Amino acid sequence: MAQSRSKIVRRLTRAQQEQAPVTVRRNRLDCHKDTGFVLALTDDWVVLHALDGVYLDDVVLLRLDLVTKVGPGWDGAGFGESYLRRAVAGSGVPLESFECPADASVSDLLRIVDQRAQLVGVHLESPDGDWINVGTIHRIGTKRLDLQFIGRDGVWVDFVEAWRLRDITRIEFGGRYIGALERFGDPIPPVTERRKR
Repeated sequence: MAQSRSKIVRRLTRAQQEQAPVTVRRNRLDCHKDTGFVLALTDDWVVLHALDGVYLDDVVLLRLDLVTKVGPGWDGAGFGESYLRRAVAGSGVPLESFECPADASVSDLLRIVDQRAQLVGVHLESPDGDWINVGTIHRIGTKRLDLQFIGRDGVWVDFVEAWRLRDITRIEFGGRYIGALERFGDPIPPVTERRKR
């Protein structure tokens, strides 16, 4: 059963203040569940340092209007609370920080991410599937994001695709998967064209 927007915001705010892990659910989407620590909360987005088991992984930004439920993070991870807290604290990997204003737009958030990361994962999710594009940002306009895509095989395309900002539902950076593409991917080729999506 979905929770009200005010309950979702209250739980996320409390988790951020207490540095407690949460599980964020988004019904009817491919990536329907994320567990992690709340780094920031804006009017329209929540920023999590995601957990992969008991290990901190990528930073994930989720659109709040798609969040349907927030619960304790140890339930989502399948561990007890005290074990999860000990394991995260003992891993030696500090929680990321993510500073942004409460009224940050998706373009504002993408600019912050672009300053922090070479590659970004941009999702366009729907109940029919998840279109994820990992790549490097070339331009953030008022309505579109120009992204040059790198495949999971580390091979770049030689064009940018212009995605509508309003269609973006999830943004991620850092972590092991994107980090491997940054380190081991092919050299990036020059852009030959721009394609609108």
